[in-house]
Amino acid sequence: MSTKQIQAYLDEYQKITVLIPKSKSGDEVLSFTLVDHQTSNKYELKIKTVLDLGDQIKYTLATQGFIKIGNDYTVVDEFQRKIPLQLGYIMRTEAFDKDFYYGEDDLGVSFLEGSTCFKIWSPTATRVRLLLENKSYEMKRAFRGVWELVLEEQLEGCWYRYEISHQEVSKEVIDPYGVASTANGTFSVVVNLEHTIPILPELRPSLAQETDAIIYELSIRDFTIHPSSKVKYRGKYLGLTEQVIDEEGNPYGLAYLKELGITHIQLMPFFDFEGIDELDPESSYNWGYNPGQYNVPEGSYATDSRDPYARINELKLLINTLHQQGFGVIMDVVYNHVYDRETFPFDGMVPTYFYRYDFQGMPANGSGCGNDLATERSMVRKFIVDSVKFWLKEYGVDGFRFDLMGLMDVDTINAIRRVGDEVSGSILLYGEGWDMDTPLLKEQKAARFNAQMLPRIGHFNDEFRDQIKGGTFELHHRGLALGDFSSIEVKQQLLAGSSGRLPGESFLFFSPSQSVNYVECHDNHTLWDRIKISNDEEEEDIRQRRQLLATAMVIFAQGIPFLHCGQEFFRSKSGVENSYQSPDEINAVNWNDVFSYREAIELVKGYIQIRKSHGAFRFATAIQVKNHLHLLQHQDSVIEYTLKDVKEYGPYGEIRLFFNIKNQAISLPILEAGFYVLADGFRSGMTPLKEVEGEIVLEPLSTTLIVKD
Repeated sequence: MSTKQIQAYLDEYQKITVLIPKSKSGDEVLSFTLVDHQTSNKYELKIKTVLDLGDQIKYTLATQGFIKIGNDYTVVDEFQRKIPLQLGYIMRTEAFDKDFYYGEDDLGVSFLEGSTCFKIWSPTATRVRLLLENKSYEMKRAFRGVWELVLEEQLEGCWYRYEISHQEVSKEVIDPYGVASTANGTFSVVVNLEHTIPILPELRPSLAQETDAIIYELSIRDFTIHPSSKVKYRGKYLGLTEQVIDEEGNPYGLAYLKELGITHIQLMPFFDFEGIDELDPESSYNWGYNPGQYNVPEGSYATDSRDPYARINELKLLINTLHQQGFGVIMDVVYNHVYDRETFPFDGMVPTYFYRYDFQGMPANGSGCGNDLATERSMVRKFIVDSVKFWLKEYGVDGFRFDLMGLMDVDTINAIRRVGDEVSGSILLYGEGWDMDTPLLKEQKAARFNAQMLPRIGHFNDEFRDQIKGGTFELHHRGLALGDFSSIEVKQQLLAGSSGRLPGESFLFFSPSQSVNYVECHDNHTLWDRIKISNDEEEEDIRQRRQLLATAMVIFAQGIPFLHCGQEFFRSKSGVENSYQSPDEINAVNWNDVFSYREAIELVKGYIQIRKSHGAFRFATAIQVKNHLHLLQHQDSVIEYTLKDVKEYGPYGEIRLFFNIKNQAISLPILEAGFYVLADGFRSGMTPLKEVEGEIVLEPLSTTLIVKD
């Protein structure tokens, strides 16, 4: 029998499992010895259990505690068969996690006076070499599984990789803590960040409370890649820094965002991602939810992806520019999976440690990408928290949107909240709190149903989305704004911030600041494409009114409003539901079309101005909502949203907002004098349109807002 057919695994510090195929003779092994190749010591292994598995015999052996992680061992049976000891379940035990937790902040590359230090965490490795340019250097094992090497040179600009060996198997990996790389992430690159553009902290916008934010999601590429954008650096970091206004006064790019009035820009992934050739970026398209390097900016958005400094400086210039224009910058991050487990450094560093497995020992796949990161393990959590800290401090981002946050654990998200608060009180954190199918205990998941354990963490409110727009995966189901008048009481609760309006009422969140209200994002159909499916029998102007009605509900509901780029001008992706790798002609914003809808854009701009003008639309606590917000229903098709006794929060003492969800005009008596109209079916803003006299006419499918000083 070949020894290759026999397998030996270290599953715990004091437990080795040996699997031996049955021979025809069926001889049972009666003794095993362990050989340590570093010391040549031999140890007798005690047989604890023997189990017949049919075609194999499974032996459980006690090591008596003399195993040292990182040493090479061979198990020898009584027939002198030599079986290399592989690492099994040991890396996923609490004991391993505790023994090899490394809490310092110096992993990756750091500069000392006249020298360069390289550090990588790989406690299970038997050998690690630094491959620097065309040379190879042996690294030394140090504290808690860290390997290090100090070279007495300033190596700025040099490219490098690591060769990590586990017994006879070696693998080359880039640096997971690397902050720069060559094009397409082939090699990590040594850079001195002190030689890059500094982020100016004095420009970072302040945020008194989460509900003051109005978030606008866009893709760096989509926003300016179309020739109609009129910018020089189309589809690049620098393209989003340009403010262009044409001879007719139409604003493009950043100038358009400034005029729109939103407070925060959520940028779709700009960490280094796979799916686009950085040397030929326009030959392919990808949204970017394919993590390749967590701490390196994406190269396809740089003017020269071959220059490691270009992507860093151009991204920093973009963030400084957005800050200077008053915008907060939200970074869309994917800490729940990696793009390709085979090529990502984690398994090369510590096989199986960084990933989650089900109860049958199979890789978890709640992400649908072939792997789930085990965020609950100490060094995985440390990596994520360190990455967040890096982007906050080095690049000055103002918040994070977590992709598939329900795959992450509560403790990791709360640790990120603490780090954010250390940097600034204005950091926004929110994510997709879906209940994902991953082997993590329910009480550990950073999901919506655990909102009480995640203070000041926002969640995308899919109930709001589906009740206002219609079921995302039921394309002919209509929500409130699309004509479904049923369950209006449930829908009213959503407008109140989903945090409990009346005593005993069920609620999703413990404060309105946890509710990120939206009806459209980069995922699934744009709202316009969806309305064309579910309300296909209606005329275009009626569908436009429905979209503006849904958008008004997003902006005026208690909580945090979230708009997708183009929601205000009926953006279409030609009916493509999932455009993550569709070409630019599907995803790009065509600015020639934008200004065809100037009236709609002006209406949304006015809604935003009104929301920003009065704190009563932006209550931070459920108690404030309960004390001041009253919701009524008129004629089965009008929701009245009234804010009373709110003079202390803004310029008006009383605000009455009417959503007419019926395609016909409705008149309502307003007997009390002194009300002025700020929004009707056609106009909105801070300038009163007229005084209310006795009654008010609500235009079909419209939002009407009246105020009293």
